[in-house]
Amino acid sequence: MSIAGNLNTMPLAELLQWLSQSTKTGTLVIDNGEVEKRIFFRDGRIFSSASTDPKEHLGHFLVSHGFISEDELSKAIEMQESNKMLLGKILVTIGAVAEPDLQRLLRLKAEESIYDLFSWRAADFRFVDGGLPASHLIPIDLDATAIILEGARRADEWRRIRQLIPSNEAIPVLLGELTDPGIDHGAMQILALVNDDHTIEEICLQTHSSEYRVCKVLFDQMRRGRIKIVRPRWKVQPAAQPPPAESTVSAVTLTRLAERFLSKNDYSAAMRHLRAARHLEPDNREVQKTVDQAEQKIREALEKEGVRLDCIPRLTVDLNDLTSLNINPQEGFILSRINGQYDLKSILKISPLQQLDGLLVFWKLAQEGHIRLEPA
Repeated sequence: MSIAGNLNTMPLAELLQWLSQSTKTGTLVIDNGEVEKRIFFRDGRIFSSASTDPKEHLGHFLVSHGFISEDELSKAIEMQESNKMLLGKILVTIGAVAEPDLQRLLRLKAEESIYDLFSWRAADFRFVDGGLPASHLIPIDLDATAIILEGARRADEWRRIRQLIPSNEAIPVLLGELTDPGIDHGAMQILALVNDDHTIEEICLQTHSSEYRVCKVLFDQMRRGRIKIVRPRWKVQPAAQPPPAESTVSAVTLTRLAERFLSKNDYSAAMRHLRAARHLEPDNREVQKTVDQAEQKIREALEKEGVRLDCIPRLTVDLNDLTSLNINPQEGFILSRINGQYDLKSILKISPLQQLDGLLVFWKLAQEGHIRLEPA
């Protein structure tokens, strides 16, 4: 028996409990319009998980927790492209991570990905009853009841954190020395970026961390009186206009608006409307097909304008001048990884951005004259 619905009408805790008590085997797919997560069940127990969010991929997760560096991730990805081995096996082979640590971290990664779902409110889900996919799944064994209890605790904690850290545009400011010997290496990476200027979003990008992880580390230090949060700084550039409210338009209307923006080369606005359409009707195959085709058009348009994965980006501004540019955190992350050697594909693989989002960042930076893109 299959089931489908929305987390507004069937909360995640009830859904997981039902699948567990019914000893289900199959795949639970949850989609909020931007990220899709899959939880694989075998006889009512969580067997494995997957996510389209790059920050939740194994390499970025290990960087965020301080187990490997970004350079080690880059080298491992290069090896993976040549020998097609699983990334975890490569990291163990080169000595970056010990085998026992890898198994523990794979389990932790799966748990963190599922806990994040408890903060989702308007996401659609469907359970595909039956066999598990034939693709490589890294097996874990999690009890749904334990996940539900911890997920509920995390959701309560997240609400308390949000009372003090209201948005990812807020700026943490140091009030005292961070000399606590109990702070792990991953948390120190986050705290090292607290410089009275970086926003929460910038720290998330630079450390490959989730917003929850960064805010949790800062929240712990705030309770000790070592950090305070100041209001978001004003943006010089106007905020992008959001898509029309979903309650007043259909997914078809949103895709048509996206096509209009695409015809004007406003790729960012087109992407926002396409994602809103996908979120509004995730089970409408015609809408999903239209969205996929439009995203492919954006890729092709970017390629025609010279934004190709094998291009090598080069800075046209001095490194010391980067801080004075009117750029957003994503653009700042990309700019700081340009070294005249890595091509776009290599930079995007170590970036916590979706590939198409990253290509749009490169296109915008080139349009504004901050970089030039040279053929390989």
